[in-house]
Amino acid sequence: FVKTQDPFGEWSEPVYLPEVQGIDPSFFFDNDGRAYIVNNDDAPDYKPEYPGHRTVRIVEFDTETEKCIGERKIIVNKGCRPEEKPVWCEGPHIYNVDGTYYLMTAEGGTSGWHSEVIYRGKSPMGPFEPWEGNPILTQRDLDNNRPDPVTCAGHADLVKTAEGDWWAVFLACRPIDGDYENLGRETFMLPVKWTEDGWPYITKHGETIPMIVSRPGVTRTDSVTFGNFEWTDNFMSPSLDMEWHTLRGDAAGLYSLSAPVNHLTLKCSEIPTTEKDVAAFVGRRVQHHNYECTTHMVFEPADTCQHAGLVVMKDETHQYQFAKSRNDDGNIMVLRKIDENGSTDIASMPLDADITGVDLRLVSKGKSYDFMFSTDRGDTWETLMSGVDARHTSTAAAGGFTGTLVGLYASKTRI
Repeated sequence: FVKTQDPFGEWSEPVYLPEVQGIDPSFFFDNDGRAYIVNNDDAPDYKPEYPGHRTVRIVEFDTETEKCIGERKIIVNKGCRPEEKPVWCEGPHIYNVDGTYYLMTAEGGTSGWHSEVIYRGKSPMGPFEPWEGNPILTQRDLDNNRPDPVTCAGHADLVKTAEGDWWAVFLACRPIDGDYENLGRETFMLPVKWTEDGWPYITKHGETIPMIVSRPGVTRTDSVTFGNFEWTDNFMSPSLDMEWHTLRGDAAGLYSLSAPVNHLTLKCSEIPTTEKDVAAFVGRRVQHHNYECTTHMVFEPADTCQHAGLVVMKDETHQYQFAKSRNDDGNIMVLRKIDENGSTDIASMPLDADITGVDLRLVSKGKSYDFMFSTDRGDTWETLMSGVDARHTSTAAAGGFTGTLVGLYASKTRI
């Protein structure tokens, strides 16, 4: 862990806690000044009875010495209903609510069976009893063909507002047609309700997660980052906007916002986007199934290895590169599919030698992509290829939890 008195200031050097093995550690600071760390770990004696058999363990933490003290104890074995052989009790959090300790964990893995369950007890060290109404959040019992489905809900945390309201933040996915998504796991919010006998819950059995929740007094700002919105960057700032991502490093030596000013200039890097290294890439995450992305690029490839343009990528082996490049006959616009077997040109068109500036457009229709370009600043558009399979860049095809990025890149290495 690292610590600070000022989140925007200097942080301490990392402090390693060898006793805390496993994943998903969470600090809990109690009202009496004592502190604890709760996390997911392997089965008792590291002998699982079935795949996904895990435990939740807790240990006291001394904030003065910054060390774990006392016994590290199992407080959940398997899950809230052990007889059903639940899997992956993880992402635990503990809360002290008016002297009652609530332990909340995810269960079921992070795919369609994902859920959140709740326990309570008289001490942070347990014992904890599960609520008979568990899970307190899930969508696994709903029809995937319902309108605007939200799936894979779980891994929640709770917060109490200054007004006394309780809210939950949690992870979930928005698949298209109940099949796959390019958005990755996203963060959702919902209000928390309480039963008369003191149990919190987020959704009841069969209740759907809505796309929009209204709260009195809350208005949308100009800098909205959800729902329908337009976003443009003309690179007028001396630093990249926080919406932009680079790969595996800051890539400061591979791009410039001052040469010339008010432009993003990328160097053709020897590191392509298919390598686990810092590439000449600046991208942003995809937030919609249906979206349009457009940019203007001035580029003259020096040889058949140099290429630059737009890239849609999930990881190193799930990408589409939409680029200006060269072949033996001259300049071309090319669409390349990147997979486990390397690079394949799936579409290309020749360009006149005197054309240096090109507008690139990507249109996502959820299940497919259209790639278009213009040589007259958008007055007319040429379709390089339409109906390109968007599933190739999805988590369903590539695995993992993060979503798709779309961005700008330049390379001098032909894959």
